[in-house]
Amino acid sequence: MPLSRSQYDEIMHEYEQRRTRARQDAEEAKIKVREQIPEYADIEDRITDLAMECAGRVFEGDKTAVEKMKKEIGDLTLRQQELLKEHGFPADFLDEKYECSDCRDTGYTNEHTKCHCLKQAELRYMYRQSNIEEILQRENFDTLSFEYYTDSESERMKEIIEKCRRFADDFGKKYENILLYGDVGVGKTFLTNCMAKAILDKGYSVIYFTSMRLFDTLSRELFRYDENESWDVQKDIYTCDLLIIDDLGTESVNSFVASRLFDIINERDLRKKSTIISTNLSFEDIDGRYTERNFSRIFGSYTVLHPDVEDIRIRKRRSAS
Repeated sequence: MPLSRSQYDEIMHEYEQRRTRARQDAEEAKIKVREQIPEYADIEDRITDLAMECAGRVFEGDKTAVEKMKKEIGDLTLRQQELLKEHGFPADFLDEKYECSDCRDTGYTNEHTKCHCLKQAELRYMYRQSNIEEILQRENFDTLSFEYYTDSESERMKEIIEKCRRFADDFGKKYENILLYGDVGVGKTFLTNCMAKAILDKGYSVIYFTSMRLFDTLSRELFRYDENESWDVQKDIYTCDLLIIDDLGTESVNSFVASRLFDIINERDLRKKSTIISTNLSFEDIDGRYTERNFSRIFGSYTVLHPDVEDIRIRKRRSAS
């Protein structure tokens, strides 16, 4: 599933549109200020005149002209800042506002280094078929509800949800992994999506896979023939800021799956890259289904959360009937 040239161009076109919007907004802000503060407009015109006067003086051989101009323009600029403040405008009102201040909406922090926001845009494009971005609009911390929990369940879930919130809040500050396990319909995927949304909103790269699709993608990666027409899925899985493996245990297990699972968990642990795994399997099932080294690795470096509640979907159906 390569990122084609046309897809890359589409992403970069969006960056160009962002910069255009930033320039237009800044121009509109400047017009507003000039209309409401005549003195500001006069100073702006004076600064333009000074630059032209300075050029003439330099041409005539005045070696002090540039320094004099800088001093006068500096004083005028300070006065403009005072005028903005006096009229209730924020100090940065006239600045171009970028969606990403790190790259100023160019996609690159320098000539060859992709910004984190461009990496995330590419990941979103490549993983669009997972529909996770659409899902995250419905399933996030803001839409989370305790409506279908009993009082005792609500207390237990509040503790788990608080740990999930803390994981998202601390993301990027400390290294942590999460394993969510429990029966079907208890909210594991919902909680995973809540964390994914919060972390995406902070500008980190997030890759989401169901377990079945992860190992299917990795198996197909073995048989690619044209390196120029394939993206390095393994590298992305190893290096993205957050990897989500949803519904571990729904895939067919064989030596390839067990080996790749260990490789992923081990490599990301070495790189200190966080992972969230959700599963319907019990501890015993995980131990029996995968190799012992996978089992010990997961429970040795993961925060284990167990939403021990009744199937929410069943309660919703009861409520609707």
